[in-house]
Amino acid sequence: MLSHNDPNHDIRSQITGQIGALAEALPHCALTQIVQGIDDIRCLARDNGFAAVETLASRLESAVASGGHRAAILTYLDAMSDAATVPQGAMPASAHEAWLASVAMRLGH
Repeated sequence: MLSHNDPNHDIRSQITGQIGALAEALPHCALTQIVQGIDDIRCLARDNGFAAVETLASRLESAVASGGHRAAILTYLDAMSDAATVPQGAMPASAHEAWLASVAMRLGH
């Protein structure tokens, strides 16, 4: 359970808020807006030590660039939201690959 005394609480809320806003806006967004939204999330995650979110966002940027479909984008956004809720000190770097594998499984790759 996350505590409101968690120093990352505000950043975590900002990241998940941006992810949710992008997910809701997807049907009405141009490709450039989607890419910009993903990049904003990636930079916020990078600047605040949310490495798993940053890794997933980077892969999502690549997926969108190669013609990613809306379902794939939503799958990545869902995984990014999940990763943002994990306490940052509790996630080793190797866990990033597990998040990516989770996305691959959800997409059937």
